[in-house]
Amino acid sequence: MIHKSFTVLLSSLFSLLIISGCSSDRNNNAAVETMVEKTPDVQSMSGSADHNSDSSSSEKSSDNSSEHSKSADMTAAAVVLEDPYYNSSKEYGSLWKSDLFDSSRFTMKIDLNDAERKEARILARSFESHMGRGKVFMHYLLSELKARNLPAELAAVPLVESGFKNRARSHANAHGPWQFTRRTGKSFGLSVNDKYDEFYDFVASTRASLTYLEHLYRQLGNNWDLALVAYNQGEFGVKKLIRRARANGVKNITAETIKLTKGGRTYLKRFKAYAAILQNPEKFGVEHPAVDNRVAFRRVQVAGRVASMTEAARMSGVDIKVLKHLNAGYLTDSLISSKNHGLLVPSENAWQFEKAIGHKVFISSPGYELTSVNVDHAKGSNVN
Repeated sequence: MIHKSFTVLLSSLFSLLIISGCSSDRNNNAAVETMVEKTPDVQSMSGSADHNSDSSSSEKSSDNSSEHSKSADMTAAAVVLEDPYYNSSKEYGSLWKSDLFDSSRFTMKIDLNDAERKEARILARSFESHMGRGKVFMHYLLSELKARNLPAELAAVPLVESGFKNRARSHANAHGPWQFTRRTGKSFGLSVNDKYDEFYDFVASTRASLTYLEHLYRQLGNNWDLALVAYNQGEFGVKKLIRRARANGVKNITAETIKLTKGGRTYLKRFKAYAAILQNPEKFGVEHPAVDNRVAFRRVQVAGRVASMTEAARMSGVDIKVLKHLNAGYLTDSLISSKNHGLLVPSENAWQFEKAIGHKVFISSPGYELTSVNVDHAKGSNVN
């Protein structure tokens, strides 16, 4: 429930927005955006976690202190208008030089052997094309890994599995960028119907896959090599190999001391090679794609407002191919589904799209989920 004081302040904000013209270009609202500051109350109302909130909040506080002092009556309003969007005047820096990609995040400490180095030289030929598809998802993926305190090397899994092809399908009937089988994916929360397939949804399948990898890591003696082989070969198959090794007197259970299948060893070799390239591409004569250290896309709620991907592309100004790549879970052009999936939109287009479909004010925290509140219905309503 929104506190009474917040309601009064929010009402004041609505009045100011109406006076300044909610339907004008974003530049006309820049002064309003810099005047609003997030407070703990709104963070508790938002449904999304901010993985970098401490550093970003402190930077904004110091950079805009003079602006905030001019609008003390609004600093408690807890409405964030700028965070969900790309700011062309801001220098974000490179994702590859950020704390998300810091060397301390690579905790597996992979040291390639001769066979793995040879594999890396081969895989480097496809690295840049694969990363061209995956670059829009990299900030999200690295943020999710950091939030779960998982090794950054795991960002190489979709490189191995699919080359970041969201609609990839294997001969073994595995689906999506993380190549889940239907049975395993459904057991980790992924669903599919005639309109939407969460196995192809990068955000949904990433969350399910990382949860699965965490499960395998715990089940297999906190050993990432074994967890990764099990991800590819199956949990119970690896457990069977471990039992066999113990029965043969093996005390120290690792990927080197148990008799892995040829497929399991090949998978582990490919993973380590791609992980090494991802961490230090220059060693293999390739480069990372240019990626800003910022939220790359936003989930916009479109139910009842936009019926098709084609219409959304026109209203947002996003190329239809980009929109389909971000939203591969939709099986047709229709955005109508029994489950509300929303639409992932590049951050630089989110403002235009939200304005076009009638969302006026945004209550959210930084991250990849965006809750939009229409001005006409916001007064006196609860925000969940």
